[in-house]
This record gives sequence, C-alpha cells and structure tokens, in this order.
Amino acid sequence: MKILLDTNFILTCIKQKIDFNSITNDLFDEPIEWIIPQEVLDELKNIKDKKGIKILDKNSAKLSLEILQTINHKIIKLPGNNPNVDIKIKNYISEKKIILATLDKNLKKRVTNKILTIRNRKNLEII
Repeated sequence: MKILLDTNFILTCIKQKIDFNSITNDLFDEPIEWIIPQEVLDELKNIKDKKGIKILDKNSAKLSLEILQTINHKIIKLPGNNPNVDIKIKNYISEKKIILATLDKNLKKRVTNKILTIRNRKNLEII
C-alpha cells in the first residue's frame, strides 16, 4: 500500500498528536510504503527555519521532520516545472494506486485517488 503524504496532513497530525503511522498500519493488512515528495520536505524545512512563523508551527515542522525519519518511506522528486506543489502531486498520483494523505479541500476535489484524512480530531479515515 502506497500513501503519499502532504505537508498539511503531516503538520496537523503532529499538532493534534495523531500517530498516523501506527493508526494507518492498523487500518490495512498490508505493509505501508510512505511516499514523501522532496517538495514536502522542503516546505517543512522552510516552516522550521523561516522568521515570522509561530513557534508552534516551527516546532511542529521540526518534530515532523524527526518523525518522518523513523518511518518506512521513499523520498521522490515530483516531476514537472509547475511551482504549485498540489498540482505536481495531482499529476504524480493520477492513474496510480496511491492513496493521498491530505486535508486540502481543493486538492481532494482534484484527485480521483482514495484520500487518507483526519476525522473528529483524532481518527484517520479513507474516503
């Protein structure tokens, strides 16, 4: 099972203390391969290091990067020159059996793949 992680999904899980790796492993019978775009890692690094960002967001980004190192993952570079990461994600997962872990409403509307999302602040759900 391949699941691509979006920045907002990761940060929200960290802020709400959701162990997405354990919960998701309980949802599926097969092993999970997390796919993390380099662009998502870059966004997390930018949040962690950028001035003017709230301390909670900086700390969440820092913890996210630490947690991502502990899970079974594959880092990819999204193809294309479009500066919009959401469009690159949509194009990458299109016609592939990859679940998208996101909370982005606009991105959810654009993809036909299954979505891993947060429900009721503590639960994960596939839609």
